[in-house]
Amino acid sequence: MKIAILGPQGTYSEQAALRFGERLKVPAGQLELIYTNVHNSLRLVQNLQADYAVVPVENMIDGLIGATFDTLIEFQDFVKVCDEIHLPLSHCLAGPPGFNWSKLSRIYSHPSPINQCQIRLSELFPKAELIPILSTAEAAQNVLRDPLKNSAAICNLETARAHQMCVFPETIQDYPHNETRFLVCALKDGQPSGNDRTLLAVRLGANRPGQLFQIAKSFADVKIDLTFIQSRPYKIKPQEYVLILEFIGHKSAPDVESALKNIELLVRASDGWKKILGSYPKREREE
Repeated sequence: MKIAILGPQGTYSEQAALRFGERLKVPAGQLELIYTNVHNSLRLVQNLQADYAVVPVENMIDGLIGATFDTLIEFQDFVKVCDEIHLPLSHCLAGPPGFNWSKLSRIYSHPSPINQCQIRLSELFPKAELIPILSTAEAAQNVLRDPLKNSAAICNLETARAHQMCVFPETIQDYPHNETRFLVCALKDGQPSGNDRTLLAVRLGANRPGQLFQIAKSFADVKIDLTFIQSRPYKIKPQEYVLILEFIGHKSAPDVESALKNIELLVRASDGWKKILGSYPKREREE
């Protein structure tokens, strides 16, 4: 089984993918991880070069990861969300072996972990420059290649230990409890489990007062729990937006079908569109 994830080796996406493999009881020797980026992960699934993609979508401190939703919208006709993974996070700050922390001047990491640690790092290292990079694992590699030996990376402890890096002894997260939710994507979404979520994208054409209320009311009328609404810029037309909605229930459930039918009428009246990005089991945090 092939799973495409954000690379390089040593990312939190890798940990999430390994947990998903364990959930499916895939023997370690039969699991192949493809290290790439979020956009290409979904492209590989679309092109039948990977069975699944595991992509980060929401952090409990930093919030929703908009770029992932943009990618899901782009591949909406071919790739669907079929499962989710809740991964507990514990960031560490790692420098090169034998690092002198008084010399720290630059801190590398993915933008989301930087945001999750920004307040604490400003207290500990107020003069250090925070530099966003593609992944936590790449941040660690940058630090190890740094000839000046004055940088550190926000990464996971496993990556730091694997490279024998020097780990800062204090907590760097702004809040003690932290987790990221990952979505698992495939060519088909999940079968009904009795406790599901569905992700929906809606673009309204002509803008009219009360449209968002009408969408929310369509769910409320059949007692469906709408868990979040997120707007993303519509990449084709400036100053227009796509709504991302997540709610409790599988797309095949009668009450969900009723709500979606009403939303479809609203969308057609505005010359817009709606797409189901996937239905998937509602998972709990995994320790």
